[in-house]
Amino acid sequence: MKRSPVLLPLLASFLPVCVQADVGTEVDRLLTMSMDDVMALKVRISTNTDQTLSKAPSVVSVITAEDMAATGATNLTEVLQSVPGIYVRPNLFGFRPLITFRGAASTHTLLMVNGVPMRDLVWSSGIFWKGLPTHMIERVEIIRGPGSALFGSDASAGVINVITRTAGRIEQDQAGLGAGSFDSQAGWMQYGGQWNGMEIGLTAQLSRTDGHDPWIAADGQTALGGSYAPTHAHYGWNGQDLRFSAASGNWRLLADYTGHSDLQTAMTGAAVVDPVTAGNDYRFDLGLLYANETFAPDWGIDAELRYRQLGYASGDGFQERPPGFTCLAAAGVCTNLGLGVYPAGLINRQRSAERGATFEISGLYTGLKKHAIRLGGGYNWEDLFMVEHHVNYGRDASGAILPAGGPLVDISDSDYAFAPELHRRITYVYAQDIWTIADGLELTAGLRLDHYSDFGNALNPRLALVWQATDRLTAKLLYGEAFRAPSILELFSKTSSVMSNPNLEPEESSTWDLSFAYAATRDLGLGLGLYKFAQTNLISNVAGQYQNSGDSSTYGVELEARWQATDNWRVSASVAHMNTALPTAVSLTAPEDKAYLRSDWSFLPRWNWNVQATWIGERTLAGRAPLDAYALVDTTLRYAPRKRWQWAASIRNLFDVDAYDYTSSAVTNNLPLPGRSLHAEVAYRF
Repeated sequence: MKRSPVLLPLLASFLPVCVQADVGTEVDRLLTMSMDDVMALKVRISTNTDQTLSKAPSVVSVITAEDMAATGATNLTEVLQSVPGIYVRPNLFGFRPLITFRGAASTHTLLMVNGVPMRDLVWSSGIFWKGLPTHMIERVEIIRGPGSALFGSDASAGVINVITRTAGRIEQDQAGLGAGSFDSQAGWMQYGGQWNGMEIGLTAQLSRTDGHDPWIAADGQTALGGSYAPTHAHYGWNGQDLRFSAASGNWRLLADYTGHSDLQTAMTGAAVVDPVTAGNDYRFDLGLLYANETFAPDWGIDAELRYRQLGYASGDGFQERPPGFTCLAAAGVCTNLGLGVYPAGLINRQRSAERGATFEISGLYTGLKKHAIRLGGGYNWEDLFMVEHHVNYGRDASGAILPAGGPLVDISDSDYAFAPELHRRITYVYAQDIWTIADGLELTAGLRLDHYSDFGNALNPRLALVWQATDRLTAKLLYGEAFRAPSILELFSKTSSVMSNPNLEPEESSTWDLSFAYAATRDLGLGLGLYKFAQTNLISNVAGQYQNSGDSSTYGVELEARWQATDNWRVSASVAHMNTALPTAVSLTAPEDKAYLRSDWSFLPRWNWNVQATWIGERTLAGRAPLDAYALVDTTLRYAPRKRWQWAASIRNLFDVDAYDYTSSAVTNNLPLPGRSLHAEVAYRF
């Protein structure tokens, strides 16, 4: 794992540009919100229109910057575990976090940053995706349930929109440094000001870590001999995140760059230990946004033009099988491989890049009494314009099987590359009406039609009845349908271990939600949610080829509570249970039972002590013993000795619990989660 010696000096170079007023800290604001304040929070994710949390026609959660700061979380993925119905599961490949809602696969979660979907054409939300630094986040809005009627594909089980700190929203300039276990370091800054009459904003973070090194007792190579296992798997990486924004009047410009380098994948997709791969990626997003609530009498207009480009590279290549790997005629893994010895192992070197552009416009019409009607549409162009592929095994560009022990061969621009170079075009239109039937009673109805150039149409409706029975009790009855478009690999790849199928249809889902939010007192809030989540046309491996063949149904209950016990002590908790109908041969990758408990205590002026515990219930695994339940406790102490300074110290997995997650049937001892770790940081506000 290479180090980044310029990390701290580079971040320090930002400090002289920061000048701003002295204002209150997150610690000051953390415990000041009453239940009335919480219910009055404005969210946009449910309707693309600002609404209070209580009236939003979805099951919505909001995580604020103050919430994240108090827990000491450094990454988005750490804070999502606190939301009932969400489970973040690490994957063996790069320890990539997979965000799941209500037991569905992670491909049914739509993750957005400032309204931009983070998915890509080949690898869903990015083959090397690692989350997002919390220091850049203003807040996170979450829908538990379908969102395709507004956002299109992938919004089947849940939607996450991360709102970053941008121009006009940065209250104070800041720079900070952090360090912790696994030889982890980070430096960050944020700046907000004015230039030539425009509001501008800049945030940046550079980070590195060696990652935790879980012990892998056996892998997908062990039974064949010659495996690296038993050994430690290594998950180190370097990260860069740079974001610039400018705002003037109704216009806003956003320019973001994120990337990873020297990213150790540790294991291959076939669960074989790979100690050599160090991948890298990048993503660049540019957006021009226009919003005018008074564009014309009774009309407000929102429009956006966005461009993105991203790429991935495996460095010297994934080592799919270790050096000395021998193919015998009787070995099942040697289908379509040359027989004999591979001195360098099986090497799979990949590189890809894609670009895309989106234009969307919508109008909000309020000329009809008691109605707010939004009409919109857009066009999305996606282009996988570069695929490079070199292998020393499998088939060459002509289809001939490569002999064992040979050099790398270029199979780019052939049927045997890991993906074809192609483009996808998506056009869509949608309509939505928020109808105020009576005081405290609103009906939201929406419909969206998507047309994909490679498989056809998807039509998704939604209905939501929101009843504010009293000032403190709100009930919501919700129904929505959603879909996931087949990926490029599922449709067209000819080198996957599962054959592609160009005749695939989208996966579909329907969800019923019944939820209640009750502000029992100014200091006590309670929530209850019941849901039924049904999926059809699920894409699965049938006789070696992707087919639409699977269905599933999940029933669940989610309970939440928030209690401001005293002026300086707050307690929150949640419990979630789901019952998913799965065949006995399928492993349960998300827990059926989950609980969360959190305490925030400002025990002295400018001090805050946070303790949070997450309990994960037992999970059934096919062909092996169940995964034991476990509870992880984290604690953070945060102190602002002066309004300009703030420091924090955190301990993750305080009691050093041995916890495991399911990742592959070939990893027989499952994937160990990180043990006890420490993190400390200091920040200065200018």
